[in-house]
Amino acid sequence: MSEAKDVGISIPIIGHMGAEVLEVSPGRVKAKMPLAPNANHVGTMYAGSLFTLAEFPGGVLFLDYLQGEKIYPIVAEMNIRYRRPALTDIHVDMQMDLADLDRMKEETLENGKAEMNHKQELTDDSGEVVAISEARYVWIKA
Repeated sequence: MSEAKDVGISIPIIGHMGAEVLEVSPGRVKAKMPLAPNANHVGTMYAGSLFTLAEFPGGVLFLDYLQGEKIYPIVAEMNIRYRRPALTDIHVDMQMDLADLDRMKEETLENGKAEMNHKQELTDDSGEVVAISEARYVWIKA
C-alpha cells in the first residue's frame, strides 16, 4: 500500500466511516464509501459521508503526486450537489491531468501558491450519479 493511500485512511473519522482507497496511480485515486455504517434515518447514505468521499481522495492524489515536496495541498472551497438518494455503496474515480498537476507544482514552487478547480461525480453500484462535487484546491509552498 502506498504512503498516500495509508494517509487517506489514517484520518480516524474516515476509518470509522469504512471508506476504502481502492487504487492510487499517477493522477488518479479510486475510493468507495460503504452504505453501512453511513446510512441515515431513511436508509440512504448520510450527506456528510458523501461529502467526505468527495473530499478526501484529493489529499491522497496530491500526496501521491507530490512525493515529499515541500508543498501543502489544501481544499479551500468545496460544493456538492446531491442528485438522487444514495442507496448502495458509493464510488469516486478522481482523475486529474498530470500536466495540470505539473503546472500547479511549478507555479507553487515559483510563486509560493497556486490554485486549481476540479469537478467530479460520485456514483452508486450501478454507475448512476448520486452527487457532483466541485472543489477549489490551493497549494502553498512550505
